[in-house]
Amino acid sequence: MKHSGRWAHLTNDLRHSAIAVVTGAMLLVSGALPGAALQGSQAAPPQAGDADKPTLADFDKRVEAYVALHKKVEDGLKPLPDNATPVQIEAALTQLSRGISTARIGARPGEMFQPAMQVWVRRTLERVFSAPEGKQLRASILDENPIGAALRVNGPYPDSIPLSTMPPQVLEALPKLPEELEFRFVGERLILFDHHAHLIVDYVDRALPRV
Repeated sequence: MKHSGRWAHLTNDLRHSAIAVVTGAMLLVSGALPGAALQGSQAAPPQAGDADKPTLADFDKRVEAYVALHKKVEDGLKPLPDNATPVQIEAALTQLSRGISTARIGARPGEMFQPAMQVWVRRTLERVFSAPEGKQLRASILDENPIGAALRVNGPYPDSIPLSTMPPQVLEALPKLPEELEFRFVGERLILFDHHAHLIVDYVDRALPRV
């Protein structure tokens, strides 16, 4: 699941530089808010029991299949030159996004997060946020992160919503993802976000506990 180094390097350069202003509102979310470590006691990451292993293995297989699709679409794009302009990079990003969306026509919530995985996510996050710093963690995630924002699986991440902070306690508890994907919160939903293609791959409702 190795990502094309040159293509990823060019997109990251664009998304983390002042040139991003030229490319429009889509790249407002490019500089992800840093998940600064919060001080204080930290709950140990929940460990998967034997009963959870098939659920997590199934999720990993679905992630692998998605990344294989991502790679197939990306490999079909015209290679970008080393000196690609912001306009060229933005066009390539749009082609990647459209290609993946087209290949996943009909995708619905729960395609990646199967029902058992949704239960596991909610249970795991309940344990993380039950720690003494749970309220502080939740406040950091919801800062400038509106509740009730409209989301669509296989659709673009809303340009008007900044990327949420992801505290390390949360990321340590969730499955490890390949380079193309990230976990983020939009309101109380946990989304699986393809940050190269700027797409929402799937999400879990009511994932952020109300502590």
